[in-house]
Amino acid sequence: MADHELSPDGSVLKGDADADELRQEAFTMALYVSVCLLAALTAIAESSDQSQGKVLGLAWGTTVGLALAHLFAFRVSARLVGSGTLDRRNVQISLVHLVGSVAVAALCSVPILLLPASAELDAVRVLLAGFIALVAYLTARSSGTPRHRALFYAGLVLAIALAIAVTKNVLAGH
Repeated sequence: MADHELSPDGSVLKGDADADELRQEAFTMALYVSVCLLAALTAIAESSDQSQGKVLGLAWGTTVGLALAHLFAFRVSARLVGSGTLDRRNVQISLVHLVGSVAVAALCSVPILLLPASAELDAVRVLLAGFIALVAYLTARSSGTPRHRALFYAGLVLAIALAIAVTKNVLAGH
């Protein structure tokens, strides 16, 4: 919070807090979608159909599908809590959730479009794992954690994300 300008009473100015909240919401959605997509890509790795169109469709279908389901649930629950209205803030949060999801799909599209079909599935899974670990590392470093501890934290967060993806597949019967 050292980068934020403080108001006369010592609190963080609203504009900075609002921007931080929106960034948090975008990263939350991107991480959520990444874990779910990692699980879906791991499940498809067990099938024989790993063509470029299949992997690209799975990446976009999963991310956009999750974003739309989340958007639907978020907007309905926001209206419930807001006595039937949807305020400007909820619309902003909805949009950054969508942006976080689409960013993951776009990121995953790069190796799918650039690599041969035989390598794209593994490359996307490594990319997603790297994204999750990078966010965790940057999170730790932003709080002043030394590099070696930040790397440990990133590894721990990645292990938890992978455990969630595996659990999702096991429970789904994949």
